[in-house]
Amino acid sequence: MKTAKKVVKSIGYLFVGMLVALCIYTFIATDIFKKDYANVFGYTYFVVATGSMSGTIEVNDVVIVKLGQDVNVNDVITYQGEQGEFITHRVVKKIGNQIITQGDVNNTEDDPITKDDVVGTVKLVISPSSVLKLIAVLLIVFILLAFLNFDKIFKKFVIGEDTNTKKTVKGSVPEELFTTTPVKKEEKSTGNTVNIPISEVLQIQKDQELAEVEDEIEVLEVEDIIDIDDNNIVRKERNSAKEKEKELLEQVLNLLRIKNDTLTITKMNKKWLTKYQYVYKLAQILSMGDTKELEETIMHPTFKEIYDYDLERAGLYENLRNKIYEMPIYVFLRILTFAILYNDPTFFDGVYKILKYKVQIDKDSHFKEIKKNDTYAKKQIRSLIAFMQKISIKFDNKKVFELERIERYVKLKNYVNH
Repeated sequence: MKTAKKVVKSIGYLFVGMLVALCIYTFIATDIFKKDYANVFGYTYFVVATGSMSGTIEVNDVVIVKLGQDVNVNDVITYQGEQGEFITHRVVKKIGNQIITQGDVNNTEDDPITKDDVVGTVKLVISPSSVLKLIAVLLIVFILLAFLNFDKIFKKFVIGEDTNTKKTVKGSVPEELFTTTPVKKEEKSTGNTVNIPISEVLQIQKDQELAEVEDEIEVLEVEDIIDIDDNNIVRKERNSAKEKEKELLEQVLNLLRIKNDTLTITKMNKKWLTKYQYVYKLAQILSMGDTKELEETIMHPTFKEIYDYDLERAGLYENLRNKIYEMPIYVFLRILTFAILYNDPTFFDGVYKILKYKVQIDKDSHFKEIKKNDTYAKKQIRSLIAFMQKISIKFDNKKVFELERIERYVKLKNYVNH
């Protein structure tokens, strides 16, 4: 839509520019250099003053004339008369070197002329009435559009408020990310389809969480040996961040369950497999620490451009949206994974759009990379990768997940770049 607007705008500017240039050139040619008419790439134009060609050319019509002296019988031509006036009539006879013309409504033929008197042949007639009709139609269309968008037009041109830009509160997602609500056409399922029971997915997640809790207990036992105030402060902040992440993930999972309460089996077709592979690829790149490749992959996804949805339809209310916005990148990837497993395209697209926006404004790469000493974040990425691999191994009887191939590709590219 934006591209179409730019094209229309460019064409409009070009058309207006050409008209202005034509007027300036005509003025210079006729008033300064005292020529009888302007030559514009082999063409010129005249305004018809009489009704001698009525029915074909009316009074005040503009005729576009191709310059040249070769004419044929029945051509409508413009020539210069004995008094220097320009006449537009039809050729009715050619006798030797003489050309006989006559107006369509005239009863008598004109005086004979020669090729030297001919300016050119009429190629186009522009009627002011047609132009006025076109303008009237455009005005009607504009009025209808104005009624449909009266509030925005009133704010922009009367009050002076910019309807396209809204102030963004720091730490929140801009509203314009979710402004349009086009109807999304359902894509046909193509390629292999993997059926994954939701109950088994939740069991895999539960088993993994139990294993992670056991690992955390072991880590805490080692950390508690060190008793330094600074470390205690850092540990408290880290634990607070962990609690927020767990709370958000639980909130998202509950929302996905409620939105898709009738879903018992995930039917992962080619479209969803592509997105599953894409999230896995992002997790692998993030684990490698390749910030440049990560940004490039997020900005140019392998799947089609995402859709915009109404916030309520997507389930991304402002409070939840802002909570997600504040999360580290690995939390985004985990949410995207569960949106896929719950077959929720609206939620996936909405969260992905927030992710893409945050990557765009992350000039210092704080969001796009994991610090070397951030063992918790690294463990979360490894955990997500392991979870996705378990899903793949358990249900990939058709060898369609191809996670091993993606992992090899990322490692190879990382090796080549470094």
